Amino acid sequence: MTEPTPAAASTHDAFAARRLDALLSILPVGVFTIGHDQHIRSINPEAARLTGLDPVAAIGRNCREVLRCAFCTDKCAAQQAMCEGEVFRDCPVDITRPDGSQVCLRIDAAPVGDGEVAVTLRDVTEAERLRRALRDRWVFHGMVGVSPAFKQVVGQIRDVAPYDTTVLVLGESGTGKELVARAIHAESPRAAKPFVTVTCSAYSESLLESELFGHVRGAFTGAERDRPGRFEVAEGGTVFLDEIGEISPKIQVKLLRVLQEREVERVGENRPRSVDVRIVAATNKDLLREVREGRFRDDLYYRLAVLTMHLPPLRDRHDDVPALVDYLLQRASIRTGKEVRAVAEDAMERLLAHPWPGNVRELENVLESAVVRSHDGTVHVADLPEDVGVAASGAPPTERMRDALRRAAGSVTLAARLLGVHRTTVWRWMTEAGVKREDFLPT
Repeated sequence: MTEPTPAAASTHDAFAARRLDALLSILPVGVFTIGHDQHIRSINPEAARLTGLDPVAAIGRNCREVLRCAFCTDKCAAQQAMCEGEVFRDCPVDITRPDGSQVCLRIDAAPVGDGEVAVTLRDVTEAERLRRALRDRWVFHGMVGVSPAFKQVVGQIRDVAPYDTTVLVLGESGTGKELVARAIHAESPRAAKPFVTVTCSAYSESLLESELFGHVRGAFTGAERDRPGRFEVAEGGTVFLDEIGEISPKIQVKLLRVLQEREVERVGENRPRSVDVRIVAATNKDLLREVREGRFRDDLYYRLAVLTMHLPPLRDRHDDVPALVDYLLQRASIRTGKEVRAVAEDAMERLLAHPWPGNVRELENVLESAVVRSHDGTVHVADLPEDVGVAASGAPPTERMRDALRRAAGSVTLAARLLGVHRTTVWRWMTEAGVKREDFLPT
């Protein structure tokens, strides 16, 4: 066999080096190498982007000098890989960029010969932010969240709970109106007394009248004995009237008397009975429009709306989704008896991108379905309904993209999750629209 000439070997080595450089330049993960002297030998574009380094200026300089890790000790994964000749995987590290910003990375380090170590970098800044959000989440009487909108609702509950003020809770279906009513009761001096729920739309007018106010024996066919209504059953406690916008004019008149006189009359009886109850009502209807159009009494409306609480839909509480997913996943695991404790990153992206028209109730149902379908203790995209988080193709309106970047504090990765697309797509949209990431960074 003919040995290659030194010139041919040199040409071959140069070609191999160029091919390796080309490969490293297109990898979606950061890669750099350091020598036994701790100096950086090479760095690919993604590693330079993640660390904020100028790749030309970084090469030849000491690793700890340019990367400024949170720790540069014998626990450094690269140093351990160099000293022990073993691969070290998934090591967390915080790096301070030259502009002062911090990024959370996971690194793998592996010896590659001649005292050199290759290090890969993965950006987990957003995952770490979500992990901390879960750690710091609020759980308040079955309600979960971290967002300012959620905390505002909790503040309103605490403000109104100590008093007997009648409360009207407004919000879309599935926003947790009953949970709010239960929290008001639990935080009130009436907490030790009954909490009674009546879904007004579930009954015909005659049945609802009997259900709320009770009846006496013989009041109608089938009334074989006296029966107290829900207001009497809740004596000393709270009555939650859900879907209050569905009640008939006749029931409205009788309910007005309860609010004004604190008295009820059982069906078939003319004797008033005193009741001591607090009323919390809820509806997903625009009650003021119902008043204007003559379907709801204005005097009853103003009696109910002494204090009105508006519950934001889940699409306006986007920051609460990860905390809700974690909490509801645990509940679904307990309810089904099937342990599923994690959500894969691509599945979480789908959940974050979904608009949730059915609000928290829809999210709860989706997660319970996903738990049933999961086969390995983790929720994957395949376990979710096909329409969850499927984003429309094409670029979004510029304002929607700007809003996502604003909410993500300039993080393109998080903005991409909010928009339900890959981060490279967001970069392309930003370029086309002339939008700069720096405009959204915290000052």
